[in-house]
Amino acid sequence: MSDSESVPLQPPPRDLLSSYQGTTPPSPQVPPSIPSSISEYSLSSVALLFSVPALGGALFGYDIGATSFSITQMQNEVYSGVLWWHTVQSSPVWTGTIVSAVSAGALLGSFLMFLFADAIGRRTELRLGAVLYLVGAALEGWTARSEDWSGGLGLMVLMSGRLIYGVGVGITMHGAPTYLSEQSPANIRGLLVSAKEASVVFGIAMGYYFGFIFSNTVGGWGITYGMAIIPAGLIIALSFAIPESFRWLLLRGRDQEALESLSFVFLGDHAEREFELLKNSQEDAGAGADAGHTSFEEEGEAEIENNRGIWDPLRRAPLVAGVGLVILQQITGQPSVLSYANQIFHDAGLSDYSSIWVAAFKLLITLLAAVTVEKFGRKKLLYTGCSLMLVALIVLSLSFAIRGQAVALSVQMNFLFNAIVQFGVPCLQRTGKKEDCLKNAQANVPETKGLALEEIEQKFTDMHRQNTSDASTLDQPLL
Repeated sequence: MSDSESVPLQPPPRDLLSSYQGTTPPSPQVPPSIPSSISEYSLSSVALLFSVPALGGALFGYDIGATSFSITQMQNEVYSGVLWWHTVQSSPVWTGTIVSAVSAGALLGSFLMFLFADAIGRRTELRLGAVLYLVGAALEGWTARSEDWSGGLGLMVLMSGRLIYGVGVGITMHGAPTYLSEQSPANIRGLLVSAKEASVVFGIAMGYYFGFIFSNTVGGWGITYGMAIIPAGLIIALSFAIPESFRWLLLRGRDQEALESLSFVFLGDHAEREFELLKNSQEDAGAGADAGHTSFEEEGEAEIENNRGIWDPLRRAPLVAGVGLVILQQITGQPSVLSYANQIFHDAGLSDYSSIWVAAFKLLITLLAAVTVEKFGRKKLLYTGCSLMLVALIVLSLSFAIRGQAVALSVQMNFLFNAIVQFGVPCLQRTGKKEDCLKNAQANVPETKGLALEEIEQKFTDMHRQNTSDASTLDQPLL
C-alpha cells in the first residue's frame, strides 16, 4: 500500500475494545513516545485533515488584509459606494470600531468555546466557525451593495456582519490548533501547527491582494469581503470528509469511534498500536485518582469529581505558558500594524501594494519557521522572532517620528496595549513571579519538539512537582 492511500474507516476488533472494559489498569508509567514514521500514516489523509483548519486560519488572516484596504475605501467618496462614507472618514472612533469588531466577536467566540468546546468536539467547532464566516462575509458584502441605505442602517448591518465573522474567528482559532495537535502524528505535529500559522499569513496576503485589485472599483470593499464566502463553503463541505479528533473521542469514552478516527490517519496495524498506547496513557493518568476503584471507567469518574479545571495546580504551568505567550504576541504590536498596513504605508509615502510585499515576506519567514521548527525547537524560534519584531517596531516608529499623525497612532496603541496589559497582569500575578515575558517563556515553556501530547502533559506535571518540591524545601527551617 502506498503512503498516499487512505485507509477507509473500519470498526475496531471486538477483542481490542473489550480488553479495556472492567479491568484493573496497569501500573503507572510514562507513556512511550509515538514515533509515527512516514510509513505509518496516510499522507492524503493528513493533507485532508490539515486542509480544514488551514482554511479556517486563512479566513482569519484574510479579514486582516482585506480590512486594511477596505477601511480606506470606505472613507472615499468616489469608491465607497455608500452614503455614509463621510461618517467613517470623519470619525476615528467609527474607523477603530469597524476594524476591531472582528476582534470583539472573536473574544466572544473564544469565551463560548471556554464554556462549550469540550462538549461539542473539535470538528464541530470548525464547521460552526465556517458557517459564521459565511454569514458574516455575506452581510459585509451585502452592505456595500446597498447604496441607498442610511448611515445608521448601513453601519448596523456592517457591524453585525463583522461581529458574526469575528465569533467565527474565535471559534475556529480554538478548534483549528486543537484539532491539529490532537489528530496529527507526533513527528509532524509541529510542522502542521506551524503550517496552519502560515495559512493565516497566506490569508493576510490574499486579503491585501484582493483589496488592492478592487481598490479602484466602486464598492470594491464589499467584493473583497464577500469573497470569503467561497472558502467558508469549502470548509463546511470538507468537514464532512474528516473524522472527529480521536483524542477527544477517547476522552468522551467513545472508543470505537476513536479507533475509526485513528484508522483514518494511520495505516494498517499502526492504528491499533496507537490506540493501545493512547488508551494505556489515559488509564495511567487516572490510576492515582482513587486506589479503591477497579475499573478505568470508575477511575475516570473519580478524576472528574476531583478535577478543578484550569485552576488545578497541575494545570498552572501550561496555563501560564499559554497565556504568557499570547500576551507576548499581542504587546509586540504587530497584529495592529497589519490591520492598518495600507494606511501606514500610504502616510509614509509608499505605494498601496507595499503591504502585499510585507505579507509575502512574512509568509516566506513563516514557512521557513514551519519547516525548521522540528530542527531548532519552539523556544529558539520564539526568542529569534521576538528580537526581530523589536528591531522592526523601532524602525517603524522612527519612520513616523516627524509626522503629526504618528502621535495619534501612538495614543491609540498606548490605550490598546494598556487594556491588554491590564487584562494580563492578574494572570501573571497569580503565578507569584515577577519575570518579564521572555523570562516567563524561558521558565515556564518547555521544549516540545518531537513529543506526543501525553509526553508534553507529563513534562508540565514534572515541572509542577519540581516547583512544589522546591517550595517545600525553602519552607523548612535551617536548623
